[in-house]
Amino acid sequence: MVDGLGPVLDLAAGLGTTVCFEPEPGMFVATLDDALELRRRLGEPEHLRITLDLGHLVCNEPRSPADTVAAAGTLIGNVQVDDMVRDVHEHLELGTGELDLDAVLAALLATGYTGLASVELPRHSHAAPAVARSSMAALQASLSRLDQSLGAR
Repeated sequence: MVDGLGPVLDLAAGLGTTVCFEPEPGMFVATLDDALELRRRLGEPEHLRITLDLGHLVCNEPRSPADTVAAAGTLIGNVQVDDMVRDVHEHLELGTGELDLDAVLAALLATGYTGLASVELPRHSHAAPAVARSSMAALQASLSRLDQSLGAR
């Protein structure tokens, strides 16, 4: 992995491009800790960031999803939004799994992340408009609750 990724990172550095690595359940680099170890072995290049799939945080991370977001911190370069249940790698619509969206979004905001957060539901293309609407509504409702709780302090 290190030998294969090294030349890609060299090329990306020369192009001024950020590379985001996504831990994937069931793969060699399955968790955030695995990805952080890979970064360490590669010399912790600044342009190697982490893609966090919020569903994966439920599925197989040893920490809570919010704690995993906090552990990734400023290394987060990309966010994929979906829901899952523990130990099942199946991308679900928001609100149909075990993800505490409010807690995860609060943790994400606490890192200072301002990048893209894309809904990833690979088996839902047949219902894309409806899923997009419900996903946006869930995200907006969660952010509204967070705004209200922060304003109450």
